[in-house]
Amino acid sequence: MMMQIRYTRNPVRVGRRSVLGLGVAIASTMFAVVAEEPPGGREPAIVVRAVRPDRQAAAVLKLFSGARSPHPAAAMAAWRRATADISQIGKPLQAVAAFFNPQMIGEWKAFDDAEAAVGFESATGNPFWRVFAPVDDGTLSALITSLRLSGGENEPPVAEPPVVVERLGGPGSPVGARLPEGVAFAGRRADLVLAVDRLRARAARGNESDPKASEPLALGADGSGFRLTFDPDRLAPTGGANLTLLRIATAARAGGVQTTVGLFALEDDHLDLNLSTKLDPERLPAADGEQAIVDPSWLACVPAEHAQAVVTIALGRGAGFWNRLFDVADRVDRADPARAQLAPLRVRLNFLAMARGVRLEADLWPSLRGVTIAALRQPGGASGVLLALHSDRTEDAERILARVVRPLSALLGGGKLAEGSKTVALGRVSGHPLVAAVRGSTVIVGWGDGTLDLGLRSIDRPEQSAAVVLGGAKADAGGRPTSRAGIYWPGRLVLPFKGFVLESPLNVTMSQGAPVVWQGGEEGGRAWDLVRWPDLRRLVARFLDRVPQSPPDTP
Repeated sequence: MMMQIRYTRNPVRVGRRSVLGLGVAIASTMFAVVAEEPPGGREPAIVVRAVRPDRQAAAVLKLFSGARSPHPAAAMAAWRRATADISQIGKPLQAVAAFFNPQMIGEWKAFDDAEAAVGFESATGNPFWRVFAPVDDGTLSALITSLRLSGGENEPPVAEPPVVVERLGGPGSPVGARLPEGVAFAGRRADLVLAVDRLRARAARGNESDPKASEPLALGADGSGFRLTFDPDRLAPTGGANLTLLRIATAARAGGVQTTVGLFALEDDHLDLNLSTKLDPERLPAADGEQAIVDPSWLACVPAEHAQAVVTIALGRGAGFWNRLFDVADRVDRADPARAQLAPLRVRLNFLAMARGVRLEADLWPSLRGVTIAALRQPGGASGVLLALHSDRTEDAERILARVVRPLSALLGGGKLAEGSKTVALGRVSGHPLVAAVRGSTVIVGWGDGTLDLGLRSIDRPEQSAAVVLGGAKADAGGRPTSRAGIYWPGRLVLPFKGFVLESPLNVTMSQGAPVVWQGGEEGGRAWDLVRWPDLRRLVARFLDRVPQSPPDTP
């Protein structure tokens, strides 16, 4: 099937093959660097499986219900007619937008039960990948034929029974294979063997589920979404070459974090990422007494109007919690072989603090109940950072400020009370002031001109703060206790992308819309995390109201 989206000039032909080819081309570019060495028996760290993606595509179209354009392809065409400017949006984005229209929904069925896997080499940390699709109406097979036109050819067969390997370009390019059971792609031959084996095993099972799969998360009401599995232990072995991957894997092992299964799905007008992580109870930071729970009022110091992003974490009580937490941090620090012989991280912190007369073990850790950090954008456009240290009582907060924050601020040339107020000037960092104050049971530290004042004024107007956002989202967690949470306002952060315009219609619309809310905690021996972006239908309508659009040409 091929369709033509007609614009005022320069028609663009978009079909399912072009979009599929775009995806494979992107993957080929990303992972071409790893075409030299086979992965051996190494298993992937990340696996994503599509379940009825055609229903997810239909859900995208429903977001346009009642808007000025009925679907993304129509919106793109109307915008192009109104602006007569074809240079502002690249062809790949136009192709993707054109793929979301009623006539193309059925084509998404070609991806049903398709699986993509990504792993990392133990010796180099370089990625490897493989993809297979058990449902093919000829589209994916035709894609292999099309990609071979750029220097591809047949290579010796692999697997048993043998299957022909088709190189999708010049030497070192990704490879593909066409089987009765479906179609497979990979970055190199050894990965293709694993993709073929996986495809054949799935065909042999028929409708039976994979006995190795663990899917504690149920699909949504329409039975569609993208299932994912993440095993952090497979990111890098002990002594791996990639230090970043090694630190992540070390943190997971030390913290008792095992396999994560997730579901990414658009349902109604909210986009969700739902995660469930198996935990090792012997490795968890144990807390004395009740479970640490985030208090939404902690976010009262964050003005929603100026917030870009905020994260809040509840901390456990007792020595057991802090012992395990520092053990994890120390293992991550020592993952770098160059730092393996250093003294424990906790010892080093205590020595540095004691040089200023600060006793962290007596005056900070026992009183600290939670931490909140927020990035703020002030009315003039300047950015600032707000840090809140939460305790149980006002006297605890005052002790933290007097015995910990003020003495340590001497390293920055500060520590004095500002005239006529209880605000403490802590010094300057990167040319901007660092100041602190106590409000209730919280120590608030602000970096940047006026940042602390924004936080203090927000406490006096809690109905306009991020506390309302988090409180309103608690129902989404289903009554589960929340020990960590975050809020992000898309469009408010300046991103380091070429052509990024903060005041563009898209960014302005997202910055004024509902934020993305993350909530997480532990329950029943598993960690749960829910990331939700709600109210997307209204967001789409407001965006289309902001951009120029013209009606279709009269026949």
